[in-house]
Amino acid sequence: MPDGHPASGGLTPEDAAIETLHIGLHHLCETVELAFLKNVYGGLLLSAGGLLALVLATGFPDFDSSPGLSRLLQGTAFPVGLIVVYFLGAELFTGYPMWLAMTALDRKGFAFEYFRSTLVALAGNVVGAVWWAGIQSYFTETLTEEPWRSRIIEQVDSDITDNKWHVIFLRALGCGFLVTIAMLLGTQNRDGISKALGLHLPFVISTVAKFPHTVEYMYLGTTGMMLGARLTMGQFFWKCMLPIILGNSMGGAFTGAYNYWVFIRRADDKERTNNRNWLSDEAE
Repeated sequence: MPDGHPASGGLTPEDAAIETLHIGLHHLCETVELAFLKNVYGGLLLSAGGLLALVLATGFPDFDSSPGLSRLLQGTAFPVGLIVVYFLGAELFTGYPMWLAMTALDRKGFAFEYFRSTLVALAGNVVGAVWWAGIQSYFTETLTEEPWRSRIIEQVDSDITDNKWHVIFLRALGCGFLVTIAMLLGTQNRDGISKALGLHLPFVISTVAKFPHTVEYMYLGTTGMMLGARLTMGQFFWKCMLPIILGNSMGGAFTGAYNYWVFIRRADDKERTNNRNWLSDEAE
């Protein structure tokens, strides 16, 4: 039985997986300067969504007495950055583990190309996120006034400085899984509203649950340090970036591997089903 379309004008899961694989193949061949610029652009756009989320959530009057509501505000606002990134053709590091896991399982490319793609994506996102943290968040004094300053410091120290390494890693694993699910839904749906909802909803879950996103914490970590958080530069790399990058990578790679094996490799299973003589089986 053929797979039905999940929505009018949408791709089947198989077609979405194939298109995602092709995106990964494109990234293996993409020039360094183009990939870098796309990821700088992505870092800027996602950080803009992060700024919106911080202004809404940490400026909420009942911040301490209604933690769930402030999380919901942050979770609803932050994915706006991801939607804009996707619609404008920018890039984020968190998509690369999914794309490159699929190309690796398809035995495409060389080890150097995988290393180059990953490094360029991270470098571009760092430049974009740090630029937005310094120029658009700190020097504009958008977040330096109370209650935003003290609450952002509290959030950074609670999420990173005072948290355990393995907890940050496990949370990042969940984010890597959910954000790549969001990207798959964005690929699968064709009209703008469906794409926006598909990108938004899984990322809402991730943000509300405080699952850290690599580029989000490039922005939030540097903003927190500028505002006076206890997070040191060494802790930023060891306790913030390292576990989040590893967790996001493993979560995204799982999504890519699952979709490759289930929706691309399963063509053989469909062929066996279609070629089987069911009438003769019943007669026996």
